[in-house]
Amino acid sequence: MRVGLVFGYGQKADGSLLDQTIDRCDKGIELYKAGKIQNIGLTALVETSGIDMSSAMHKYLVSRGVDPKDVFICNHGKNTAGEMDVFLAFIQLQTELVFISTWYHIPRIIWLALWRVSPTRFSVGIAWKYAQFKGDFLMEFLKIVNAVIWPIRSAKFANF
Repeated sequence: MRVGLVFGYGQKADGSLLDQTIDRCDKGIELYKAGKIQNIGLTALVETSGIDMSSAMHKYLVSRGVDPKDVFICNHGKNTAGEMDVFLAFIQLQTELVFISTWYHIPRIIWLALWRVSPTRFSVGIAWKYAQFKGDFLMEFLKIVNAVIWPIRSAKFANF
């Protein structure tokens, strides 16, 4: 069995999903419909206008044909490492993992995953359409530096 984690990105002021978040969800849907993942996890803990991102992502996935029983939400991850740790807390050890995100985010995801699971246990799904703004690239560089220095301690999540 393969389970995908779709990493959150952001929401608009009204709580709807930003294009980059939708792109990541679309990649998860593509892998799900192709039978490459059987379940999708959503662990982002972000809320805009009273709408939490994981619930908005769930609604989007289901509206595009993903069976609600195949999606689980544990919205406690406050950053990439936190989302990953929350996800891994609910996944059986033998489960194969697919981490799904935007192309520029993948190197950090791989680095963080290598500190948490065997490299033979995970792969990545890359969303290519959107990078929200050019500042994401600079911020990602700084976040990679943080992850390299503190691969485990950098995780932020709410108690669950």
